[in-house]
Amino acid sequence: MAADMKKLREQIDRIDKQILKLYEERMDVVKAIGEYKMENNLPVYDAAREDAKLDDVFASVTNRRYADGAAQLFITLMQASREFQEEMAGVSDGDYDDFNWDGEPVEINLEMLGGLKETDE
Repeated sequence: MAADMKKLREQIDRIDKQILKLYEERMDVVKAIGEYKMENNLPVYDAAREDAKLDDVFASVTNRRYADGAAQLFITLMQASREFQEEMAGVSDGDYDDFNWDGEPVEINLEMLGGLKETDE
């Protein structure tokens, strides 16, 4: 049993390394987008883009039981991206009061966002 757990954790570790590599790749693109936004005087926050991204997440997740976690993951990724771009632009968190990250978990209403409904579980 312990050997099985070790192998499973090794699988998780390999997957986590892939996720980290993809995160860094994503943030490189976020940086390029941030530079474009600064050059073109565009705001960091794009509500329509983030809403469309979440719609895509819900449409793309193949296991509906993972929809909530997938949405949380992408909300976190988008938050980190905004914070990075704000830092690039020299904008303080105080300038975006509606989007300050206070360290508390993000709670979302999946039905409101078009995701998993309680009857889908």
